[in-house]
Amino acid sequence: MLKDLCEAIDAIDIKISLDANDPNLNSDDYMALNKYCPFVNNGNEQKCKNYEEIIISAFMTFLVSFISSNGNGYLDSDNFAEYAILWLCYQLNQKTENGIRNLNEFYNNYINGIEKYINELENAETYNSCLNTINKKQYLMSMDIKEMSKIYEALKLLCKLYTECNGKNPNYPNCSQDAQDFVNEFKNLNDDCSITGNNSYRKILYTLSTDYDDFKNDFAEKCTGCKDMPTLPNIKTTQNSIECPAQIRVQDKGESPGQGSEAISSGSSVASKLIPALLVFAILVFLGVNYKYSLFGFDKQLKRIHSREKIKKIKKNVDHYM
Repeated sequence: MLKDLCEAIDAIDIKISLDANDPNLNSDDYMALNKYCPFVNNGNEQKCKNYEEIIISAFMTFLVSFISSNGNGYLDSDNFAEYAILWLCYQLNQKTENGIRNLNEFYNNYINGIEKYINELENAETYNSCLNTINKKQYLMSMDIKEMSKIYEALKLLCKLYTECNGKNPNYPNCSQDAQDFVNEFKNLNDDCSITGNNSYRKILYTLSTDYDDFKNDFAEKCTGCKDMPTLPNIKTTQNSIECPAQIRVQDKGESPGQGSEAISSGSSVASKLIPALLVFAILVFLGVNYKYSLFGFDKQLKRIHSREKIKKIKKNVDHYM
């Protein structure tokens, strides 16, 4: 599956070779990617007038053409949505001054206005199926575009392995070196706690790791030069990344350690239950401390009695929320 997706990414990259910071960009020079541009002139014409609009039209073209050519079976695959969104984030990050931090902002600014026209277009059903698949990955929509671009660099190296090692040309003399390049990039991501300290980014690392192992097991033996493939390190958890806690995303605090996507999903569920309880605990402790100091100067024995009563109430409330 990944080989087909990587070939599709290479094909769309060739079509949109452009300068992201060129102020004169418009879709007249990229007619093949014009299909999902915004409607202008009272809905009578489609035209992309800037880099962001060209990229989203290219993204939609990429999704629809890939699924139309390869079948809907790919829609159920985790890496299809994740890798497609990595590509989109990387392309958006090429423009330095668009001010877009995540895909939620991009959706609101550039996609929202054209969806009402989609159902009138050819392949509208396929487009909507693709969009539904993307929408199921809501955790991707709020992720930082710059961080996603880092992960895309690793994906490109992995894609090179899949596309270079193929049945038409089994001679792949640079296979081991290209594999080492991917492993090195993966290690860089694994050592970056802004990546491994975030549940969602780490999930994509697991997907990359699985696809690399699949290449080693299923593809490498078909190509010369693919012997002695390097091994990926174990993916770090939040607890392994305490050396730079300031970079760890707030929403991932309180997660349980685990390996694999199932453990990550479980960790996210636990975090969603723990965070309200921890917030209640923190608020109650804060109130208890304030109460303590408000009694400063009064009888110490009375203060100890009140403190014990507060602690009992705190424990009771925390037990209730747990």
